[in-house]
Amino acid sequence: MGYCKDCAYFYQTDNFVLNKFACSHFDRHVKQTDSCADFVAKPSGGSGCFLTSACVDYMGLADDCKELTSLRCFRDKYMRSTESGSALVDEYYVIAPGIVENINKSENKDIFYQYIYAAVKYCVMLIEQEKYEEVLAEYKNMVVTLKKQFE
Repeated sequence: MGYCKDCAYFYQTDNFVLNKFACSHFDRHVKQTDSCADFVAKPSGGSGCFLTSACVDYMGLADDCKELTSLRCFRDKYMRSTESGSALVDEYYVIAPGIVENINKSENKDIFYQYIYAAVKYCVMLIEQEKYEEVLAEYKNMVVTLKKQFE
């Protein structure tokens, strides 16, 4: 059990006048000090899009670029809406930091980040076409490929 403000499901929304806080797991507004039995600690250092964040950082893009914004929304609205999607996100939080660390140590990090960016761009195009199952399959394939490379 933990406080929602420290939970991976917790995010802040703007309401022009008031800041509101929401729980993407329960799809409802919450108090910043609420706690829940489904608490999953936020990964350190950002929103949890480890591979994509590292990639767009490497490419020189902003944290609020189209690619990151699209994939974060997909994660929070589509993946977190199902038990299996939430499980994939949770597993990703465990394995992705190690993959990024190993990519950064690699002599071929340029090739890996270009591969990730191509996959990300393709996923964003699929999101725009509302082909969500294809997005999920493409991103999972990328993560599995990188996991095998860096096990």
